[in-house]
Amino acid sequence: MPLHAIEIILTRTVRGVELKAARRISGIPMASSHDGKSIAVLVSARDEEHAIKKVWRRLQDALPIDVLCTLFPGPDGMLQMSIPFAPGVKRRIRAWAQESGKSTEEFLSQAIKSALARDRSTEAERQGCALNFMLHTCAWLDSPLSDTDRIPVSRLPASLGELIRRISDFGTRIVFTDVTGPIASLISERELRELEDTVAIAVCEERKADSSSFMTHDEAVQERLADEAAGEDGEQGGTG
Repeated sequence: MPLHAIEIILTRTVRGVELKAARRISGIPMASSHDGKSIAVLVSARDEEHAIKKVWRRLQDALPIDVLCTLFPGPDGMLQMSIPFAPGVKRRIRAWAQESGKSTEEFLSQAIKSALARDRSTEAERQGCALNFMLHTCAWLDSPLSDTDRIPVSRLPASLGELIRRISDFGTRIVFTDVTGPIASLISERELRELEDTVAIAVCEERKADSSSFMTHDEAVQERLADEAAGEDGEQGGTG
């Protein structure tokens, strides 16, 4: 039978003895992520659905499993997920599926797709509103901005302030475009400093490599003293 790669998302970190015990009990090859919060397993089964069921059957009592997910998309480009539900929740889902005339799997798949679409739409709309406010409503944009202008986040609406803090915390970059392509970016202060440091180091290295344009401190002092001495000699020759 073919092998299927399944990812196990855990509810907590699992390492050492607990992981070894899970390998021994299940007999399934597995590898833990660096943070111990997920495990990849290889399962021999007829198809991915049976592989997921096999993981649940062998490991549900050995590991704190949160979600099972296929590591690679199927022919339809979709990943399969398996989420545990309490008995009461299962009964309600089956009832809703029957009312809609769909199987439980079809009902859940459609519900998840719709929720993800709503989430993406809501997020895009929220960011669009925040950026629209920043570009067209803020009074401080009526006057020219200098390189050192500082604008308190407290002056911004909550949604825009949240967007700015996300850029700062996670390094997200917002790119502004027009018909010619990207023209400006909104980045975090930390990323800006790192870019400035990189440029400064590159310039310094270039100067060191080009001996004609690089002068040590001692050489600069000697040259200045020589220039001063030459100037004094010129003044004395002029007075004679």
